[in-house]
Amino acid sequence: MDIQTYNEIVKTIKSHYGLTTDCLPLLREKFPSIDKNTLSSITMHEYQKRMKYNHVKSAEVMNMYYNLYKTAVDRGDNPGIILRISQQYDVTPCLVAKLILQRHFNDVNSINSDNDSSSQTNIKTYMRDTTLIQDPSLAYEVYLCTLYDTQYSPVVETIKTSLGQEYEIKLHKEMLNLGLAFRDEEHLRKYGYDKTPDVKLEVPIAVDGFVINWVESKALFGDEDVHREYMRNQYLSYWNR
Repeated sequence: MDIQTYNEIVKTIKSHYGLTTDCLPLLREKFPSIDKNTLSSITMHEYQKRMKYNHVKSAEVMNMYYNLYKTAVDRGDNPGIILRISQQYDVTPCLVAKLILQRHFNDVNSINSDNDSSSQTNIKTYMRDTTLIQDPSLAYEVYLCTLYDTQYSPVVETIKTSLGQEYEIKLHKEMLNLGLAFRDEEHLRKYGYDKTPDVKLEVPIAVDGFVINWVESKALFGDEDVHREYMRNQYLSYWNR
């Protein structure tokens, strides 16, 4: 992809205000020649950057979201209350839902108000299975969030994990088809490597004049920020391997 097209895609995403489910159809219509998975990956990364600025996990914000939700329920608003709150504050639905759930369970003394690991685990459990939430209105609201949030819902997290495993399998098959000897992550961990590439070649190969010792597979679009982050947190640890 040329840089001009990429910049146009990013500009379109940044100018969109609302749910990613509405943004993706707009991108596919505007950039029909770009694979939908590529557009989805770019959108995901841009929204993650946006959430770093927009999503604040403070008691004040938690109370504000919860009060807005309770006021809307008492007023008899139609379902989709949390979705509308998320659009109003430009925060993805599941992130808003988590804070509302946290405050809800604080009020009924089901979990502590502090953010210990057990509380977070419980919130994740309720997000994965909304039928466990005893308040039927809240359960349905959270369920809607998991359907409409294409970035942070439990379903999306499962898809990401599955997709990553699928790409690793494809990589292993391709290495075998090429007749290249390699070690995978499981083998490398047995020998004490804390951070491991998907594939470490037993015998290095040359590609376009570069010596290749290892291969890392990522099921996402690699813009400059992504490469910079992985270089700092992962790739540099593979040096001289």
